[in-house]
Amino acid sequence: MDLGLEGRVAVVTGASRGIGRAVVERLSAEGCEVMAVSRSGGDGPGVQFAADVVTPDAAAAVVAACLERFGRLDIVVNNAGGAEPVPFEQLGDEEWRRGFELNFFAAVRMARESVPVMRRNGWGRLVHVASVSAREPDHRFAPYSAAKAALLNWSSSLSQAYAADGVLSSCVVPGITLTELVAANASGTAARTGSSIEEVMARQLAQHRVDIGRFGEPDEIAAAVVFLASEAASWITGGTLEVDGGTLRSV
Repeated sequence: MDLGLEGRVAVVTGASRGIGRAVVERLSAEGCEVMAVSRSGGDGPGVQFAADVVTPDAAAAVVAACLERFGRLDIVVNNAGGAEPVPFEQLGDEEWRRGFELNFFAAVRMARESVPVMRRNGWGRLVHVASVSAREPDHRFAPYSAAKAALLNWSSSLSQAYAADGVLSSCVVPGITLTELVAANASGTAARTGSSIEEVMARQLAQHRVDIGRFGEPDEIAAAVVFLASEAASWITGGTLEVDGGTLRSV
């Protein structure tokens, strides 16, 4: 299938590893020019750009650099995010602020800077990587779950505001995926509990009750992101696409 991405220009945040890196690879394979944004600048496909998206001026710098390099901006994939398990009673205001800055406000700023560019061109795609925790919160990751829930709500607001101008906004809702972050959290839990990493991962799989019976792979999430960023998804906006192996059970 021709996804109509040849010659398009995309910005992908959190692009150095996991789902973000897989998105960059898939977009590049479709003929899309990609600015891959991460704190380190990283390496890999696409034009690497170092920026910490939680800083207030990062989004403006990313969009300006993209326009200088490519002369246009068609797609933004808000993938940057993450969290560590913390008991609720240990969460102070600063932990809540950090959780929302990374998992919600960074996406808001990217949209604020990129939407005017997309509206002028009459075409744009905003794809936000959320989480099943947005629908079924995990008390160990309370700020993350709440921020991802806000992301779903806000994406629908963006659609209402700008879809008629050709700028579409949607969310991908991944289930538990074998990324470096998941592996690191499992390793930390194993060290604290005296379990093996394999035992921790098995417990996580059982807890999430994934119908397919395995974790997701980053490329499986990336496939959904790239579809929503494409011409093939020209009448999809304001909604969510669950890529979770059958984790969510709400109708």
